[in-house]
Formats: sequence, structure tokens, C-alpha cells
Amino acid sequence: MNWLVYFGAERRLKSIVPHWFLIAVALLVLAPAAAMMARAIPLKGPQRFSIAKLAGVTPERPPIEPSLTTVRSGIWQTAVIDTLIRLMGQPRETYIRLNNGIAYALGRSTVPSIIIGRDRMLYETAYVDDWCGRGTPIDAEVQAARIARIAAAVRRAGKGFAFVISPSKAALYPENLPEPCAPAATRNYDRLRAALTNYDLPVIDGHMLALAVKASQEHPVFNRDGTHWNDLGAYAAIREALAVLGEQLDVPPRQLTLSRVDADRLPVHDDNDLVLLLNLPNTPVYPWPHGRFIVSAKGTPPRLLVVGTSFMWRFLRILSLNGALADSTFYYYFSRTFEYHDDSLTEAGKARQPASDLSKGFLSADAVVLEANEAVLSSSHIEAFENALAALTSESSKGRLPDP
Repeated sequence: MNWLVYFGAERRLKSIVPHWFLIAVALLVLAPAAAMMARAIPLKGPQRFSIAKLAGVTPERPPIEPSLTTVRSGIWQTAVIDTLIRLMGQPRETYIRLNNGIAYALGRSTVPSIIIGRDRMLYETAYVDDWCGRGTPIDAEVQAARIARIAAAVRRAGKGFAFVISPSKAALYPENLPEPCAPAATRNYDRLRAALTNYDLPVIDGHMLALAVKASQEHPVFNRDGTHWNDLGAYAAIREALAVLGEQLDVPPRQLTLSRVDADRLPVHDDNDLVLLLNLPNTPVYPWPHGRFIVSAKGTPPRLLVVGTSFMWRFLRILSLNGALADSTFYYYFSRTFEYHDDSLTEAGKARQPASDLSKGFLSADAVVLEANEAVLSSSHIEAFENALAALTSESSKGRLPDP
């Protein structure tokens, strides 16, 4: 009797399984199709269902008109596929997040530019390549001379100057790399630091400052899931920069003091920018150190002109939120213009490109802060800034500023 019950149950299970399989397949296929149809329905509910929110930048492709040439080359078909993928909305996003979450649980990254290291620490491949000696060498003497010419031009204009080298996560935490490598005997960072000693200019070495902070306390200077320095790493550079600028300005800037460190479990700003690019089902949660600061009553908030990379977002945010920054301008990679005014940040219109806006930003600034990351010291924003500054000051000599 028991055998009959068993075989009867088995037959019923076998008859049900194909139905569940077909239902699952139908959901996988029909849900994205339903999202595509929702685009044409002018209702809030379906529209929300169709809009995806994956992290990362997807370049907008220009529309391709069907023609014999575009069809034969496959360009039109590719454009149609790209359009259909974008229209699939949240169902496709859910599938991607589930797939990425499974890969992350197995210790694999679905983003080629992101590496999962020990204890789940995330790195960008460009920084790892630099630390392991796989980066592209730069002409350190040429770059150092360019920075020195900029510093001299800024000083001739009666303004303060500081050059900031922001640190690399791979160089600060090589012990967590998934496959430890023998670091390069000399990196671009080492060669540029040596070349800069030939010139009289203030260098804020974020690499050495961050190493000192790392050795002095339990909190990290880079968060596990982020690629940029956190409050503690940035503060070390801020404190040094304010001290350096204070020696050059007639009115010293207000000073910041780190009063305490809180460990929050809710990431903010760019604390977890790398894990967001992995597009996981859920954001990993663990303690994140955040600094609390006290600003001195003495001194005046400086008006800064900052030219640099994404590492300067936190640098400027800390200054601005704590009342230690007056109206200032940030030329992000010298390609976009941002303004800091009354503790708020706004991006200028597209017409206000840094080169055309420099006359306003430079003339109103008390000091210039130029920044580059130790792993990407060849970034073109330094040369672009020199060219624009040479044109503005009419000191151009063969397309560059005169030697100091």
C-alpha cells in the first residue's frame, strides 16, 4: 500500500513540475515584455514598473535610421537591441541583480573593472595595476615641471597654491588584494615625488598622510566597498592643506579639528561607490566611520579654485558643511564646472566650461588647489589647466606657462 502511495505521489509531482517550470520561463520572458508595454501606458504605476535604476553610466546612442547600409552592416540591428534592452525596465534589472548577487556570494565580480579582494574588500583594476607595476610610465620630469609652472603663475597672481596627491586604495591596503603581487620597484608616484623636490612648491602627500592615519587608529581610511578616501583619509589632507595655505594667505583660513569618529551602518555619498556599481540585490551593511568636526572661530573661510578628480568631492564637502569654505569653484577634471555657495553645490550650465569660466573662478579665488591621484598622475586635467591659465594670464610661451 505504501508503495502505491509513493508511486502515486511521484506521478503527481512529475505532472506538476513541468507546469512550474513553464510558469517560471513565462515570468522570465513576459515580465520584461510587460515592462516594455508599460512605457506606452500613461499611468504612474506601470511607468514606475518600467523604469530601471541600475548604477553606472549607459551612453545614449544617437538614433539610427534603417537603410540598406545600416542593415547590411548590423548597425541598425544593434541599435534596436540596445533600445529594447533599455525598455525592459525593472524586471530586467531584477534578473541582473540576482545574477550579480550570486556571483558576489561566490567571490566573483560581474564588473571587469572591479576586483573582490580578501574580506570582501573591493578594488578598481587601474589602482591594482599601478601598485603591481602594470601601469603606464609617465615622464615625471615633464609633469613636475608643469605643476611647478602652474604654482609659479598662481603665486605671481598673488594667490596661495597647494598640490595634493590623493592616495590609492591598493597602495594603502595591498594586504587585502586577492592575489598579492610584488609592488613595482618605482611607481609613477615615486618618480614624481622625486622630481618635485627640484622645485619650491608645497605638496600635500595624501599617500603618506593616509599611511600615518592607518597606523595610528583602528578605523580604516578607505571603506571596504568604496574606491575613494573616507572622512579620516580626506581630513588628514585637509588639515595639511589648510596649514600650508595659512602660511601663504594674508588672512589665515579657519582650521578644522576632528572631534570624534562615529561608526554608522548606513552608507552615504561615495562611501560604497564600488559596491553600487556591482548592482547587487541588497547593499551590504557594516560599520562606516564618519568624522565629526569642530571649526575654529578664528580665521576666514577661503575662496578656493580647485582643479582635480573625484577625490576632491569629499575634501570640499567636509570644508563646506563645516563652515570652512567660502564661495568656491571646482573644475572637475577641468571638464565640468561646479560652484560651492552657502553650503550648497550646483553645477554650472554646459556653456560654462572651465577654460571659458577660468577668468571668473581664478580672479575671485584666494588660493588654487591642484589635485591628482597617485595611481593616475598622467591625467590630462593638469595640462589642460596650464594651457587655460597661460591664455588667461597672457603669459603663454610656446603654448605653455613660463618656467618658474
